[in-house]
Amino acid sequence: MSPVPSTRYAGFVAAARRVAPSVMLPVLANASIQQLRGSSVYRPRADEVIQAWVIAAAARENIAYGNEFRQRTVSRKDLLRLRNTYQEMHDPILNTAGQPGAVESLMVRTVFEQFPFAHSRYEDLSRILLLFDRDYSSLNCEVLSVTAWEELLGAPLERFMRSAFFILVGALCNGGRFDPGWLSMPHFAPVFDAYEMVPAEVVEVFDRVFVADFADVHALAAANRNPDPHLRRFDPNPLLGTPFVRMPDGTNLAPCVHLVAQRVSPGSLYYVGWNKWKKKFTRDLGKVTEAYVGEQLGLVKPPILLHDVEYKKGQHASDYVIGYPGLTVIVEVKSARVAQPGRLDVDGYLADVEKDVGDAMKRQIKVTADLIKAGHPAFQGIDPAAQIRGIVVTAEPHYMLNSPMFRSLLPDSGYPTIILSLNELEFAVSAALVGDPAGFFRALTDWGPDGIDANAVASAHAAKLGEPNPRNPLLQAAAERGWAKVLEGGSAASGGAAVAT
Repeated sequence: MSPVPSTRYAGFVAAARRVAPSVMLPVLANASIQQLRGSSVYRPRADEVIQAWVIAAAARENIAYGNEFRQRTVSRKDLLRLRNTYQEMHDPILNTAGQPGAVESLMVRTVFEQFPFAHSRYEDLSRILLLFDRDYSSLNCEVLSVTAWEELLGAPLERFMRSAFFILVGALCNGGRFDPGWLSMPHFAPVFDAYEMVPAEVVEVFDRVFVADFADVHALAAANRNPDPHLRRFDPNPLLGTPFVRMPDGTNLAPCVHLVAQRVSPGSLYYVGWNKWKKKFTRDLGKVTEAYVGEQLGLVKPPILLHDVEYKKGQHASDYVIGYPGLTVIVEVKSARVAQPGRLDVDGYLADVEKDVGDAMKRQIKVTADLIKAGHPAFQGIDPAAQIRGIVVTAEPHYMLNSPMFRSLLPDSGYPTIILSLNELEFAVSAALVGDPAGFFRALTDWGPDGIDANAVASAHAAKLGEPNPRNPLLQAAAERGWAKVLEGGSAASGGAAVAT
């Protein structure tokens, strides 16, 4: 089948580079700010001039290919042109229409491009402390410790988070700009008193984690582009790593302020840790994530909670086994992220998923369940005649795997099994704490014709028992610990940042 004519990615690049970076990037920053104000979650609207993911892509291409000899003004029409060109771009589905996997591949590209912008900041921010600001003594980590994080980030984790909040508020109140010189102004003194911080600490965090020189971002944005021009829109964006660009005139500007907020998340800190420690970090992260899942499950106080059962010398069962009368829940934890090739088409996604989620389904959960049904003595107290359900927990979202379309492409554990991100697990635990946890876990793993929407099941369960807005105790405690001073001084921070303008 011959390709269907449509806008090429080169057309979007041409539209993005039409305007000088010193002009285009501040306009994109202001468009991003308008979307973020009043909400911690981006919710696209039909009347928006330009969507968040288009802003991020336009900023990348403007930095990569623009120059200061270009157009000096940006109109609403220019932004509409960017948006429309992006929406009308050729996608490989046009070449593969009618072929197996075409629609699934389009869905993979779309969700990994757009869904990260809709993540709730509350859970991400709180989870940083729960995952990383902890007692590491029992985990046998190779590189991770509270001190290691402090040395890497330039501040203890709680103070890093407060610095990040300060930087974000500064960008939101000043057109995407952040100027360390503001911090020495007299009206900022009450802000630092409220935060129990000093200006030098904020500057240290900013320089280490949030900003890079324009020339460096330009080099990264233009390098290692996908050989298929139709897939270049999905290339990694260097602004994910350093959302502020130090412009040639010395101004620190965040062209997509959404990415400043995303920088303060476990998923973003994953890459900070990976750049420093490589595979040692990923091994440590697996131990930390497994421990955190156990802490969440422990909140429910099940009658039996087994961890890391050794059923044969050197052979271990799934990470956790929960025992209720008549119900056994087997939980396997996977800390891997979906790598870039897995975000481009269904074959790449399945190949990536097969290494962690697929292995959990066909091996860990199935083997553990079969041993329990056979009455293996290692699982003391677990009824071999009870129903068995499975949960695979992933550190980062693996989108769509609980839908029939994608689950049919995965290995089958042989037992009803759901795949949850940490965010979904946290909400599931909050719902189970409302009451009838065994009944909830049954409902959570019951497949219907449309698969399972974990958050919808949790919401319905909690609402049925009279609690429409259940909260997770661990997340709440972390928010209060890490953000109490921020919330107390939030109005001062906003006022100080606004005066800086």
